[in-house]
Amino acid sequence: MTAMILVASVVLLGVFWWALASRRKRARRSLPIMRDDVTVVPKPLLTEWELSLYNLLRITVQDHYLIFAQVPLWTFVSLESSGKDRIRLVKHMALKRVDFALVHPGSRQVEQVIQTEEESSAPDQVERRRVIESIIGHTEIKLVKVQSKKSYTIPEIAALLGLEEEE
Repeated sequence: MTAMILVASVVLLGVFWWALASRRKRARRSLPIMRDDVTVVPKPLLTEWELSLYNLLRITVQDHYLIFAQVPLWTFVSLESSGKDRIRLVKHMALKRVDFALVHPGSRQVEQVIQTEEESSAPDQVERRRVIESIIGHTEIKLVKVQSKKSYTIPEIAALLGLEEEE
């Protein structure tokens, strides 16, 4: 009987040690450790043109919406699906960001998304745009497209967003 207790104790101690060691190993693997030869530098969130558009949007929608830039799609769209379809959709959506999201301050819901369109887009940009348009198209969120590098006026932006003042 004593031998059985001793063997059980040794087995339990071995399982505990193995679990603790594998946990430490996973923790070490999952932590990205910066090497000395890697340099990390900050970069601007928006280009000069995007910043100009942001400021124009801010003036145009200040009484209606909060504006957020470079918003990941998954943060304001929820997929109601299960199984492989959901996994496939989440993979397509995972790293996609909208250029600007207009959020109603009361409901906290994104009501409009503004996407800039480049004149000559790379294949990855075309795919990004296609995924965003497809997902937004299945919601009640309005998708507004603006041409990159084009100068807009406040009345033009207001008209695009459906915020023209009634006369």
